[in-house]
Amino acid sequence: MAALSTAVPAAAQDSRITPELGAVTLSLHGTDIVITRSGAACPQSCVQPHSAAAGIDTLGELELIDFLTGSAADGTGLLIDTRAPEQFSAETLPGAVNVPELTLRSDNPYRDDLLGALGATAGDFSTAYTLVLFAQDAGDPRAVDGLRALLIAGYPAEKLRFYRAGVSGWTALGLSSTQGEG
Repeated sequence: MAALSTAVPAAAQDSRITPELGAVTLSLHGTDIVITRSGAACPQSCVQPHSAAAGIDTLGELELIDFLTGSAADGTGLLIDTRAPEQFSAETLPGAVNVPELTLRSDNPYRDDLLGALGATAGDFSTAYTLVLFAQDAGDPRAVDGLRALLIAGYPAEKLRFYRAGVSGWTALGLSSTQGEG
């Protein structure tokens, strides 16, 4: 049986795993193990959950390719890059459109217009696109935040998907990327 401790050394405060979780110390089969995280500061860049929210499927690369060759190709789905326009322009996934996460928030006065462009009309999402949202990587909160903002706006969870690995995970597997247009 493993014992679990989540104490955080002072030096690791800004490289937390999540805002609530610093280092993890456990004992497994008599060996002490410490799991830490280095890299960009958390909470700006934390490890994101596998599931963005209840009812939203998380896709792997093959499922994303199926989405692109199915829903996106037949005009019922959109692949959404939630990063900033300059990141999108530099490199994105094939077929993606740029909808920065900030534009999905309720404080955006043009959000209803944006939802209309995604197929929603006056709170009716029956003809809305199925969306797959992604960001830079599994530590980038923008796709998760964008999905949650869409749920708050009334977008149905069954029309939302999450590609957690993002641009970095896609390209790390040697899959092709493109420069964003827009």
